[in-house]
Amino acid sequence: MSTELFMLAMAGGIILLLTLVQGTRNIFALGLVTAAGNQHDIAPWSGWNDRLNRAIKNQIEGIVIFAPILLAIELANLNNDTTALGAQIFVLARVAHAIVYTLGIPWVRTTAWAAGVAGIVMVASPIIG
Repeated sequence: MSTELFMLAMAGGIILLLTLVQGTRNIFALGLVTAAGNQHDIAPWSGWNDRLNRAIKNQIEGIVIFAPILLAIELANLNNDTTALGAQIFVLARVAHAIVYTLGIPWVRTTAWAAGVAGIVMVASPIIG
């Protein structure tokens, strides 16, 4: 398995882990019966709970951009050291982003987000020139 595909799997694993944290949080905060229900009548989340939900949404948005570019590179056999490094940077940046987003650290969050975008550009570099 290429480094790029392994990093794509890790990016999916980050979302899975965050979703498990979110689900566990829901059980503790809402109770099992409410957490297992449709949750239509719960109060809006605030603080770190809201930031966790938004961090997960942002992770999903990031992987939606990252995955097709990475898969195109993989299928075209355009992998190289830059694409592998870019995929690693993306995943590490997304881990940092999820942590600092949930903790509420704004400028570090933005820096981590920008590093993730740089990683995507590195992965796409064989396509964009």
